[in-house]
Amino acid sequence: MPHLVIEYSQKLEDSISIPALVSNGQQAMNDTGLFSAGAIKTRAVPFREFVLGKSHEGSSNLFIHAEVRILEGRTSEQKETLSAAIFNYLCEAAPEVPEISVEVRDMQKASYSKRVPF
Repeated sequence: MPHLVIEYSQKLEDSISIPALVSNGQQAMNDTGLFSAGAIKTRAVPFREFVLGKSHEGSSNLFIHAEVRILEGRTSEQKETLSAAIFNYLCEAAPEVPEISVEVRDMQKASYSKRVPF
């Protein structure tokens, strides 16, 4: 059920394997032990046009932002562990990217709907 959405500047496609980023991000989520492997859903979304705050001279204009959506009910410590695991993985996978961030968001059970395979 957890969703890992990796947003990134499209220019990264020239230097990083996005399929590897996705599969390794999935593995990083699994390695936390917080979810069953079959429940994790990971995807990547490129951005071609964006602004990263105030431009700095020599800025590479590269970023990765991961949003992790999980059903409510996890402790703050579990969320911190999850955020750190994804953040550390992204920093290792893309050392040349200066802007890396991770956000863990709770989804309310009452407002989450899901169709499962028949």
